[in-house]
Parts: sequence; structure tokens; C-alpha cells
Amino acid sequence: YQELNQRANQLAHHLQQLGVKPDSLVGICVERSLEMLVGILGILKAGGAYLPLDPTYPLERLGYMLSDAQVSVLLTTAKLQANLPTHLAEVVCLDTDWLEISRKSDANPVNDVQPENLVYVIYTSGSTGKSKGVLICHQGIVNHSCTIARDYQLTASDRILQFASLSFDVAAEEIFPTWLSGAILV
Repeated sequence: YQELNQRANQLAHHLQQLGVKPDSLVGICVERSLEMLVGILGILKAGGAYLPLDPTYPLERLGYMLSDAQVSVLLTTAKLQANLPTHLAEVVCLDTDWLEISRKSDANPVNDVQPENLVYVIYTSGSTGKSKGVLICHQGIVNHSCTIARDYQLTASDRILQFASLSFDVAAEEIFPTWLSGAILV
């Protein structure tokens, strides 16, 4: 957790220099990896909210989500960047840009996030037409995560499988209660 925290802090300082603050939407289009977790935590520590973009989605859907959400910064990898639609967001590659990011402070950043600020935005499946962004605030995810950790009696000795796509709310239910408990996320 110390290494995760330090890397997320470095990314957070980098994102803050790019203007990320409370309610800033930062797109994250990565495969399931350590970088995905560093990205999520870094966005939150910067004060922003994340918009998960599944790299397997069709380009038209990704383009629509980036445009509709007015994402200003997009976290991805060099491999995936070439396959993304045209967009206006500033791109940060979590692999090829890491040398620059790693020069930032690894101390906890300061932000002005309040319980009512956004933590993430999930787009619906669009089964009734165009998909719509559903806004999730910190207060809601904190309450839900604490309840899950308590009800499932999660402890630091537990191992939780992270299998859901980041674009599905279940991913937050796998990640955040695990972190809150100090358990191992597999």
C-alpha cells in the first residue's frame, strides 16, 4: 500500500498541475493492471472524478462519452492511445509518461473535495437510446464501501478478486471496500 500511495500521490500532483480539481472529470482508458489502480487513486487524490472508458468499447461509444462528459484529461497507455477516437482531452500515458510523473512529490496532495463532489461517472448501457452518465458522489461511495466492508467483515487478511470491468459499478464495490480494509486486491 505504501508504494501504491506514493505512485498515486505522484500522479495526483501531476494531474493537479494539469488543472484537475474537485468535479474535474478525468477519463481513464486502461486495461486491468496496477496502472489502473494507480490511475483511479491518483485521480481521486488530485481531487478529480474518474470516467472509466473500457478499451474494448467501439470507437463511436468512446468518442461519445469523451465528448459528452467534456473530459479535459485522459489517462491511458501508449498501446491504447493509438486506438482511441479523436478527442480534445490532454493525454497522459501511464507508461511512457511515467518518468516525468515520477519526478513529482510522493507526499499526500491537498485538495478541496467535499462529500457532495463527484467520485466517478458511469455511463449506462444505452438500451433506451443514447447512454447517459450517472454521477456518483463521494458520500455515496464512502457509505456504500464502509457498509460492504462491515457486512462482509473484510480484514487485512482477506483477498478480494477484482474481476468486473472498471466501466461497471461492481468494480468500485470490489476495489474501495478492499482498500478500506487493508485487504489484498487480486
